[in-house]
Formats: sequence, structure tokens, C-alpha cells
Amino acid sequence: MLIPFCNLHRALDPIRHDIDKAISKVITNGWFLRGRETSAFEEEWALRCGQNYAVCCGSGTDALTLAAIALNLRTAIIPANTLSLTGIGLHRAGVQVRLSEIDDDGRMLAATEPDAVPVLLFGRLPSSNEIGASFFDAAHAHGWKPIATAAFSFYPTKTLGALGDGGAVTTNNSALADEIRKLSGRDDILHDRRQLTSRMDEIQAAVLRIKLRHLDRWLAERASIGAHYDRRLDRCGITINGPSLQHLYVIRSMNRDNLAAHLKAAGIETKVHWRESLDTVPGPWVAQGNFAKSQQWSQSLLSLPCYPGLRFDEVNYICDIVEEYCATNVIDA
Repeated sequence: MLIPFCNLHRALDPIRHDIDKAISKVITNGWFLRGRETSAFEEEWALRCGQNYAVCCGSGTDALTLAAIALNLRTAIIPANTLSLTGIGLHRAGVQVRLSEIDDDGRMLAATEPDAVPVLLFGRLPSSNEIGASFFDAAHAHGWKPIATAAFSFYPTKTLGALGDGGAVTTNNSALADEIRKLSGRDDILHDRRQLTSRMDEIQAAVLRIKLRHLDRWLAERASIGAHYDRRLDRCGITINGPSLQHLYVIRSMNRDNLAAHLKAAGIETKVHWRESLDTVPGPWVAQGNFAKSQQWSQSLLSLPCYPGLRFDEVNYICDIVEEYCATNVIDA
């Protein structure tokens, strides 16, 4: 049995006819930027997120930048175990980015600071410490209903993914939404010197509108897959606890690379999110203090296949191989 880490065909093929029609409609209309499809998707995505407004842009990184500019952020604290693009997106807005060490659960210790920007890694829902933040990196958290301004990514492998790149900021603040829209750039109007050119094209918006109809079903599939993994693998001591939307199903093992090699030999593809904590990476951020736990997380995380259409016989096979490894090796998660 060969199981890829991600197989987008499993979700796309059943709705391919509707997607083809949506793309054809855009081509027939001949309007490719800032048109009806983008406006409609913004309304629909805001409603799905329980927010009043959504403003689309070119990527999740751009969403972070645009929101940070509009929010007039001067400083931001992010967890050291996030993707570098979180820090880069904020830094491009002129923000001084500082790293925070994490706790045993992988949450940043500075989550209650006023300039904290929690990252909902892997689709994990906010902790009690994170819930009061005013701005979130929610690139992994499709299906979450934000209680603050949030930046989303529609990268193709996301739970709600485009056929290219795309992003959005959701908010309940009308003035903030208007400012983000102006900052995202027009060809005929200069808002101010901070302006970017970052727009979602009509084809991506049309595709996302079709896929949005299926989001709840896909979330339910991910939840079911994640729950099955939990039941099978909890006894190995490698699962990560807490409510999650299962954008990624991630386990922890200090023998991560050996476990990944064992799975690969059995035809199972895995990935690492991510191999280096940001305190060990040269970048536009300040790292002060000890980041031993962040480094340990980066050295131990392994993502298993988890996507709509993944069959339970495949999930069971993956669990069989992991359990086989656990039975003869020390895991030390």
C-alpha cells in the first residue's frame, strides 16, 4: 500500500464538474480581478467565520502584512515553533518581531502579552491563555470562528484551499476592513506609501466559493480521521492532546527521523512541520532567552497523512506501522 502525505484528488474529483463550470463562468464574463466572485466569496467567508467582514488578498503571508499595517502594530510576539512566514509577514509591515518560548503543550509562554500574535498551528484551537489576543495567524484554522482579527491562507493544501495561492483577513471592525481593502492596492488609486499589490483573482474566488460548500463535510472527515488516530496511537504516548480542526495530524517522537524512515519503507509519506525553531534560523526577529522546548518540538514533530478521502483502511495501516515501530523502539515523545 502506497499512501501519499496529501492527495488533493480525493476531495477535488467529486466536485470537479462544479469547479470547471465556475472557472468557465469567470472566463466567459471576462472579469478577472476585484469582481463579483471575489466580493461574493468575501461575504460568504465572513459569514462562515462568524465575522462581519473579510478582505481577500494574494496569500496568507500578505494577509498578515496587510492586517499588521492596518492595525498599526509596532511590536509582535510569536511562538518560536511557528513557520518563518509568520514572522516575515509581520516584519514586512514594519513590525518588530520577538520570539516567545513555548510550554510543554507547544503554546507560547507570552500568549497573554498585549502584542502577542498566537498561531493556531496544525488547526489547534486557541488555549485559554491565547483566546484574549486581538490578532491571530489562523492559516491552519479553517472552520474556526475567530473572536478577533484573523489572517487566513488558502494555499492549495489547506482545508479550504485554492487552485493557486490566496489569503484573507476577517474582522468585525468596519474601519479596519476598509483600510485593509485600500492597502491591498488598486491600479488607479494610491492610498499611501504602505500600499501593497495583493489581490485574489476571480478564478480562485470562484473555486473557493464552490469548495466552501463542502467545508463542513471535509472538517467532519478530518475530525473522524484524527479521532481514529488518537484511539489507535494514544497508547504509544506520541499524540498531541487538545481540540483541533486537524489541518495536520501531528505526533511527537524524539526518534522522529527513524520513525519517518520506517513509515517510508512501508510506503507511507510523512512531513515535518517544521525542522527548525525560529530561534535557530537567521530572520527578521529577535530571539532572547532559552528556547530549549521550541527546539525539542522541532526535533520531534512528525505529520501523518490526514485529508478528506483518506480511507480508514489506510489510516489503520498507518497506525499498524506506527504501532509496529513503537513496540520495538523507545519513543520518548
